[in-house]
Amino acid sequence: MTYDIGIIGAGVHGAAAAFHLARRGVSVVVFDQGPISGGPTGRSGGICRAYYTDPFLAETARDGIAFLADFEERTGGHQSGFRRTGAFYLHGPDDVAAAAETAARLGSLGVDSELVGADALPARLPDLDLDGVAVAVWEANAGYADPYAATVGLAAAARRHGAVFHPHRPAVALTEESRGAAVTTSDGRVHRFARLLVAAGPWTAALLRPLGVHLPLTVERHVVDVAEHDPADTAGLVPHILIDIPGGYYTTPQPRTQYLTGGVIPGSAADPGDFPGPLPGELHQLAAASAARSAARRPATVIGGWASVYDVSPDWQPVAGQVSEHVFVDAGTSGHGFKLAPAWGDHVARLLLDDPDPRFAAFGPSRFATGGELAAGFGAARIIG
Repeated sequence: MTYDIGIIGAGVHGAAAAFHLARRGVSVVVFDQGPISGGPTGRSGGICRAYYTDPFLAETARDGIAFLADFEERTGGHQSGFRRTGAFYLHGPDDVAAAAETAARLGSLGVDSELVGADALPARLPDLDLDGVAVAVWEANAGYADPYAATVGLAAAARRHGAVFHPHRPAVALTEESRGAAVTTSDGRVHRFARLLVAAGPWTAALLRPLGVHLPLTVERHVVDVAEHDPADTAGLVPHILIDIPGGYYTTPQPRTQYLTGGVIPGSAADPGDFPGPLPGELHQLAAASAARSAARRPATVIGGWASVYDVSPDWQPVAGQVSEHVFVDAGTSGHGFKLAPAWGDHVARLLLDDPDPRFAAFGPSRFATGGELAAGFGAARIIG
């Protein structure tokens, strides 16, 4: 069969693009070397926040969160596991002006955000040690979702609209032809498309290199700790997402009395096909970072964790655009791409159909060669975006 568009990568970005293309009646097929959501997407912390310094990303995250909140209706009965908890973002003295500016901008974009000054913080966060915190921002509609369920749901909804998924069928070669692009898969078959989207996360740059496309993406290893409170002692629990920029970590509440902790600073370089799992010292270091703020977390027990990889762009912002006549890319989401994906995928679909939002051009891969890198985050915490 002949399809209009091929997609390499069945993570949340590939699945979202396939959904938005298929619902428009475009024929699309998706390949992945493993199962749907089997790569970094399935190991995401699942945070859903619109707290971005870039206005376009803030809008996209806002719309992505709305999609995840209404996931069942939008996908024909599938679940995203979205839970609205709200989120506090803690900032040190150097961030006061930038946090105030970001909160005001978010308000103008319809994101329910509130700047909380140092005087008001003890009343709002009575169970936290606020040493070194000069200001905070509260985002009421933030929360978390299940990345695996959301990606599988998007893929199922895309299939309902006619998309075809080929998990466990790696692309071993990409070639560009006069009328389109061809993908050779591990079974020796050649698949041809008018256009090809490479959304393969940390494998993207290597896949594109044989086409003469050299994207400045790197791969970093990051660790997430899972801890659990004593169910009999629920006093002082942190019920919302907490992103502690001075502390260098984030925490996300989970069902029962569990919570996740991850870092918001750069990680170590990694091979996406061969990187170590979490080391006990790393897990306990993350647990100690969050416990420094919360007395209730000091007796919590580390019960597990995982390591994953991020595909990181030089400015820690997503990379999406055309890289050759028939080939496009969506990668470099730098650890903060999950909540963007449901709405970002619509922008990618429009790009592939020659109807892009003009603002989307700012995220094109050519920006790194022309000095157009984007601002991101606060200090070393560029993953905030």
